[in-house]
Amino acid sequence: MIRFASALSAFLLLTLAAACNSNSNSAPADMAAEPAVAAELPGQALYVQNCAVCHGPDGKLGLNGAHDLTKSNLNATGRVYMVTQGLGKMPSFKNQLSPEQIQQVVDYSLTLK
Repeated sequence: MIRFASALSAFLLLTLAAACNSNSNSAPADMAAEPAVAAELPGQALYVQNCAVCHGPDGKLGLNGAHDLTKSNLNATGRVYMVTQGLGKMPSFKNQLSPEQIQQVVDYSLTLK
């Protein structure tokens, strides 16, 4: 009788484990079937709207003398200054963007590689 109870317990545990595994295995397959959608980063829309015309969507365009942002040695502080004040052909955005928006654009520009 003890062997039967042990065998039954083992069978039930294996059945439960198999059921749990089949549920967890089906979830990633369902997720994988959905197309991946690129999440927009904060500042990306502002960058596209205000900066991409000269710097390009990937930061490498260089139209109108714009620098390649992927090769820039400016840190976040320097970029905030440039976007806020402008320099040379680079216009100032202090009247178009809030300080928070400028920071978002700068943070996004630092992701461009």
